[in-house]
Amino acid sequence: MLEVPESVVKESYFLRSTFTYNRLRSEGYFELFMKIRKFARVEGAKLNWDERSKWSVGEEAWDILQANKIEPMLVFLHPKVLQLNPSFLKYYRSVALLPQKGLAIMTGVSSVNRIEEGKVEAGRLAQNHIEKLLKTINETMSLLVTLASEITEKEIEGMMYATAGVKIDGSWRNQIGAEGERVIRKIIFNGLFAHNEISSVENKKDVLTEIALWDANADIDEVKKIHLVNGYSILFSSEPDVTMYNDAGSIVGIIEIKSGLDPAGALERLGAMFKSFENTLAEYPDAVTILVASCITKEVDKRLNASMTVRQRYLTTDITSSEAEKRKFVNRLRMIMKLVGEK
Repeated sequence: MLEVPESVVKESYFLRSTFTYNRLRSEGYFELFMKIRKFARVEGAKLNWDERSKWSVGEEAWDILQANKIEPMLVFLHPKVLQLNPSFLKYYRSVALLPQKGLAIMTGVSSVNRIEEGKVEAGRLAQNHIEKLLKTINETMSLLVTLASEITEKEIEGMMYATAGVKIDGSWRNQIGAEGERVIRKIIFNGLFAHNEISSVENKKDVLTEIALWDANADIDEVKKIHLVNGYSILFSSEPDVTMYNDAGSIVGIIEIKSGLDPAGALERLGAMFKSFENTLAEYPDAVTILVASCITKEVDKRLNASMTVRQRYLTTDITSSEAEKRKFVNRLRMIMKLVGEK
């Protein structure tokens, strides 16, 4: 069995952390609890819970919430809330520690995903779907509350994150390559932004935004092109992952980012990279070709040394784990793009 290099192990955990944070942020979990709590504070007291037994709210669980002074809307699903705010289903399902697929199977409501994504308009949720979702979620929450007895708001919030974490973890292994690219692109963007060298940004819809109006905390996945103050530009795409152009439109540098947990797959990824570099150098022989890789095994190192197409190489973990190496990497790109002089 091929031993996994330390650089790959470190990279996998670094990228797992950044991937999890990014997904929690992009899927709205950080603001979801605050949104529900605000709604509960402003409108919760006005809700009529007289028919709660009909909605499968257990009386013992209800009494526990009252004793602990917890707003019922933070725990139990109310039909009016679901009807007027269908996307709130994501919160209640997560607090009930139920996966999307599980809730769909238990209720027979196949559109759980669409409802949570806001694709079902307010007032358009079928009544029979509301009844099934109320029953399943409230029965589950009644059981959880009665078993917990001393449940708190913090625990409720933690239950939401626990469900989110399980979902994100399930999709992690298929996303490590994309996450490696995302992190390197973010480092490039942040480095140039910190030096006030970006003039404008284009998103994936080719909408141009002046940097003064751009949200620096926006998802890097939305960035397609970066235009610099000296007329140079950067394109984020695939094969190569990053392309640097001068003010005349010539390619001055490209970056291939190869992330992955399987060292044995490094040689396969290497073949695609060589082809990308060869195609660029055939037309732009002075372009700087850069490889950012999870690991460089002895065989990979041998092939890189024998090739004339790879002019610079970096390990992902060297860039991500060291501020000094991160600055060196960004500054090297700044030199290629004539933002600073060669040292």
